[in-house]
Amino acid sequence: MSQPAEPLTIVVVRSGGFAGLRRAWRVEIANQDAGDWMPLIEACPWEQPAASAPGADRFSWEVAVAGSSCDRRASLGESDAAGPWRELIERVRTDGESVPAT
Repeated sequence: MSQPAEPLTIVVVRSGGFAGLRRAWRVEIANQDAGDWMPLIEACPWEQPAASAPGADRFSWEVAVAGSSCDRRASLGESDAAGPWRELIERVRTDGESVPAT
């Protein structure tokens, strides 16, 4: 398990749904807390393309991790946001703060 050299920032953006609204959450992780987050980040299949196609009234997700040792981004359909993705998304939503979606 790798430890980041500087704090990590994770941003999760959810868009779509019935109203088509965008919502975003952000968490900044200090070095001393990275050990709790890195297994979640590394468990996600970042290189695997999303399998689901966008559909009417469905959510889509954007997940971005940024830091000196970790720079990853993924776009997911509603059914792709399962397993490790769901764990990471829910943790950011729970531990992070709501921010304006851009």
